[in-house]
Amino acid sequence: MQYEEVSWYSDRLHREMHIKIYGHYGYPVIAFPCQDKQSDDFSNNGMINALSELIESGRMKLYCLDSNDNETVSFEGWDKGHAGYMLEQYHQYLINEVLPFVYDRQKGYCYPYLIGMSMGASHASNNFFRRPELFSGFISLSGEFNIAKFFNGYMDENIYNNSPINYLSNMNIDHPYINIYNQKTMIVCVGEGAYEYLVRDSNVQLSQIAHQKNIHIDFNFWDSNSIHDWSSWLYQLPYFLNKIL
Repeated sequence: MQYEEVSWYSDRLHREMHIKIYGHYGYPVIAFPCQDKQSDDFSNNGMINALSELIESGRMKLYCLDSNDNETVSFEGWDKGHAGYMLEQYHQYLINEVLPFVYDRQKGYCYPYLIGMSMGASHASNNFFRRPELFSGFISLSGEFNIAKFFNGYMDENIYNNSPINYLSNMNIDHPYINIYNQKTMIVCVGEGAYEYLVRDSNVQLSQIAHQKNIHIDFNFWDSNSIHDWSSWLYQLPYFLNKIL
C-alpha cells in the first residue's frame, strides 16, 4: 500500500499539523481522528487494514488528519472563548489548508468525503454541514452533534457555528444549503450498545431536525451489538464506504 506522511506549520492552529495518506489513486476521503487523537488513530486501531481492499484497489485515497481537540472540546481551562475560537480555526484549517493540499495530491479540484467516529464523526458532519458545496458527503459513526455541550454552558458565535444541533435547528426551511445537502450522501450510524448512550440522544435529535427541515440524511439506528468502540467501527466504516464508493 502506498503511504506518505506530510506536515506543515499551521498559522491558524499555531502548531505542526500532520496528514497521513494511504493509497495511490481513488476517490479522496478525509478522516478525522477520535477525541484528542491524531493522524495515526486509524492505523493504531486497525482501520487501515480494514479498509485495505478499498485503498489498494484504487477506489479511495485516504487522508488522515490531526486534531486540536485539546484546545477545543477537551479544553479544561477557564477561557472558553479561546476554545471556541480555536474550534473555528480548525474549520478554517480544513477549508483553507487541507482542501488545497488534497486538490494538489488529487491533481485537480475534487469533492472529498468526510468520515469519522465519535468526535471525529462530529468534525466530519459539522464541516460538511458548514460547507456542503465543497464535499460529496459524510459518514458519522457514533457522533455527537451538540458540540455546545462540551463548553459547560458557555456559548458564543464560534461555538454556535460549529454545533450542528444549534444552527440546523434554526435554519430556515428554504435555506439554499438544504437543496445542496439533499444532492449529497449523508450517513449517520449509532447503536444501543456500551457507551452509545453518550451520543445517541443527539443522533435522535438530529433525525428530528432533519425531518422538520426536509434534510434527507440516511440514519442507521443499530441495536445493542453496536457499541461505542473500534470493534463496531471496524465493521461499520468499510460497510458504508463500500456502499458509496
